[in-house]
Amino acid sequence: MNKLNREVLYLQASGQRKRLLREEHPSVATSVNILVRIYYYQGRYDQAQELLVEVLGKRKLLGEEHPFVATSVNILAVFYYYQGRYDQAQELLVEASQKKKGQMGEEHPSAATNLNNLASLYNSQGGYDQAEELLVEALRQRRLLGEEHPSVATCLNNLASLYDSQGRHDEAEPLYMQALEVFQRLLETYPEY
Repeated sequence: MNKLNREVLYLQASGQRKRLLREEHPSVATSVNILVRIYYYQGRYDQAQELLVEVLGKRKLLGEEHPFVATSVNILAVFYYYQGRYDQAQELLVEASQKKKGQMGEEHPSAATNLNNLASLYNSQGGYDQAEELLVEALRQRRLLGEEHPSVATCLNNLASLYDSQGRHDEAEPLYMQALEVFQRLLETYPEY
């Protein structure tokens, strides 16, 4: 299926969901988020941003403190990050992180996604100490899901990458190995993964 057909299908799916469900229903926003990815990869950044802002506005109708609002804020922040709009990304990532902590508590594993994203931003700007602190916390939270969870391996890999970028290869290597071992076990258990 080519990109144009994919876009048409998601536009149709989004339209059908809007007709069948309320405008602010999570499924509608999910369809739109997929369209955002398509537009982003096609280099249609203005359209992607317009849709992200639209989704955020609709999700805010559910209430500022609704978990979907924090998710949409996080997605918009990551979009800004990839565009090199670091100040805007940081502001939104901090906001999303605070919302998630307030909604789910600091121990909830979903808060780790925001921490990981914020750590990536700090890492890219040379804020290694801040990034390390957030990645260590994200890893601790992800471990609540179990040592064999793919998110644990991702956090291990991210922390190893941070250490590697600072020349701390002796600290990075065992983390890379742990991450690789988890991913290998997952592939053995779930070949489709």
